[in-house]
Amino acid sequence: MTPEDLLAEADRCVKCGLCLPVCPTYRLLASEADSPRGRISLIQALVREEIDLHSNIEIHLDRCLSCRACESACPSGVRYGKLLDTSREVITTKHHHRYLLKSVIDQLSSVRRINIWNRVFQIFRRSGLVALASYLPLPRIRRLLSIADHLPSKPSHRAGFYPASKPTGRSVQLFTGCVGSQVEDRLIQSTLQILSRLGYAVDIPVEDSCCGALHRHNGYAADAEQHCDTVRQQTLRSSAQYLLTIATACHLELDEQSASNLPLISVTDLLLQLPVGDFPPLKPLHKKAAIHIPCSARSDRTRELLSKIPDLQLFELEENGLCCGAAGSYMLTQPELSLRLGQAKIDSLKASGADLLITTNTGCAMQFRQLIKEADLSIEVFHPIELILNQWNDNPKG
Repeated sequence: MTPEDLLAEADRCVKCGLCLPVCPTYRLLASEADSPRGRISLIQALVREEIDLHSNIEIHLDRCLSCRACESACPSGVRYGKLLDTSREVITTKHHHRYLLKSVIDQLSSVRRINIWNRVFQIFRRSGLVALASYLPLPRIRRLLSIADHLPSKPSHRAGFYPASKPTGRSVQLFTGCVGSQVEDRLIQSTLQILSRLGYAVDIPVEDSCCGALHRHNGYAADAEQHCDTVRQQTLRSSAQYLLTIATACHLELDEQSASNLPLISVTDLLLQLPVGDFPPLKPLHKKAAIHIPCSARSDRTRELLSKIPDLQLFELEENGLCCGAAGSYMLTQPELSLRLGQAKIDSLKASGADLLITTNTGCAMQFRQLIKEADLSIEVFHPIELILNQWNDNPKG
């Protein structure tokens, strides 16, 4: 999007204010500069060179979660997400590059680098230094340590080919993501088990799997496109029928960037499109499950899939339209706001009496698991696929 295109899109905003009630940061801060229409005004002024970074525009743009709830509320259909990504690209390329932020994102988007840092983290954890560092008056460091706490004690290596348990001719390439490939190993294993039982062969590429969203939403479009091109090449070489995703944020990014040469499908949708006879009977589960709908999955079909589990009580978490505060790198860049938004979700979860919290996005799952732990709640967080496997009739762990 050129500066002219950016202005043309921004000028479509009539500043009506219908976006205000659905904007999480406006509801928290009650500041026009932290609302969608306020940020659009700042973007217009920036591109027209009426203001510069010394006017604190960057602070207000950085506070945006990129949840895009405002897009659904906008009667003019303004592509706010595109405006925000492009304006951040303008800031990083024409003004300054924010090298520290880019370095952190580069580390998080590489499985090899995550594994290296995980080994370092485990050494510090055993020495007790991590516990001491958690008391430092540095919110971003404390938040980074809480995120690192989700890493497995040993790095996960799931790349490779997994044959089906029966000959059906079905095959998929599984996109595990960068951070997700490490913090969601239980989900990956559950997905592999279910697909094998259904007769799907699975290929997990050896190369890093990153959708590029972390880079794109922070203004590093060229790096994001490199990640997308890697996925395109992986899928171009594949003979699979689908590129399968397990995290909604990755799915949305790959879809919007046309980053796959294979048809893109989520694991939830794959199971829902199976013939009735292919889906196994599931054991009853006498639990109460709250469904959290991520910002990246407004048309979430979790309830439809989990309704196949007898006796499971399903309900949507209160104010599901508001972001939980995870929002990719937002947990690191805006730790205080992230925690305030997350705490509101925990308060709703606590009041609901739920036994389980269901979400289909990696960042959201990390946010909930950490805050549930800090609140000392006995609520487990699951991806719907994990719950399906648990209730599979011939599952020995069920």
